[in-house]
Amino acid sequence: MDYLTDKIKEKITCHAIQEYPNECCGIIISNKKTNKTHVKKCKNISENKKNNFEISAEEYLKAKGMGKITAYYHSHPNDEVGIFSDADKKVSAGHGIPLIMYCVKSKKFLEYNSK
Repeated sequence: MDYLTDKIKEKITCHAIQEYPNECCGIIISNKKTNKTHVKKCKNISENKKNNFEISAEEYLKAKGMGKITAYYHSHPNDEVGIFSDADKKVSAGHGIPLIMYCVKSKKFLEYNSK
């Protein structure tokens, strides 16, 4: 998780707190031209925002145009242990990139990588 710098963690943490009690979600993007990694906050369009996340195709395409998608992230507002759901694992496997989870209550970052 070398792309998960303190600055990136801080942005994800702030996003998770802003969206609480719902799950936040977003995309971590690397730009090779500027050699920087940044966070694109996305709107959670899931019908069940407290327990799931979904990123729209439009936001995904915008992110893809900004650089290389390094990882997805989302929060678990009430999960202190950090258990990735089957849906979480499918997101990682389907796109071939890691999925980061931030557990709001325990303040832990976890990574699931299907590779």
